Amino acid sequence: MKVLVIGATGGTGRHAVRKLLERGHEVTAWARRPSAVDKDIKHDRLRVAIGEARDSGSIYRSVAGQDAVLVAFGPRSLKKDDVQEVLMQNIIDAMQHHGVRRVVNLSAWGVKNDQAVMSSAFFHYFFRPVFLRHIWADKERAEALLAASGLDYVNVQPGRLLDAPAKGGVRASLDGRGLQPRMTREDLAAFMVEQLESDQWVGKSVIVGY
Repeated sequence: MKVLVIGATGGTGRHAVRKLLERGHEVTAWARRPSAVDKDIKHDRLRVAIGEARDSGSIYRSVAGQDAVLVAFGPRSLKKDDVQEVLMQNIIDAMQHHGVRRVVNLSAWGVKNDQAVMSSAFFHYFFRPVFLRHIWADKERAEALLAASGLDYVNVQPGRLLDAPAKGGVRASLDGRGLQPRMTREDLAAFMVEQLESDQWVGKSVIVGY
């Protein structure tokens, strides 16, 4: 399978690139700065594409010839923005034009998911509406576009992400009930890669944890 990884230089994206290569896939690592792509990864099935979230042309060119897209893009600021919404629209437009159906998107616990059980009252009533309100609003607009796209999408919603070795034992559900709202980025990347070939959660927002 030929897979485009958007956000390949981030914590989760780096793991995703490695795991895709380990599984024998051909990978295009899409990044704003090619030099930021993990230099330890040298593989004849890996290529790097230069792109900006707001540059529809770079996304259009990178999606051409792919079988699937894995989006591990994350915002870098708490300020009001529409970068995730714009990026998602660019991805959808390019995929629809080139006939690419499968996309796995990195989201966050409970975004645009009416079934989600919040991990804590503090997060639900204070932290999210105060500190994360702009990021959350941007994510919700982006995921509304994804849900209406007609693509075979899987929207993956983890809780707090840890920079630690994989521990396995990932569990998933539509509401998050009974799950620990945290996981390692390596475990998250492995779950996302698996969704490229699984139909279990297609067309759904799935909450993941331990």
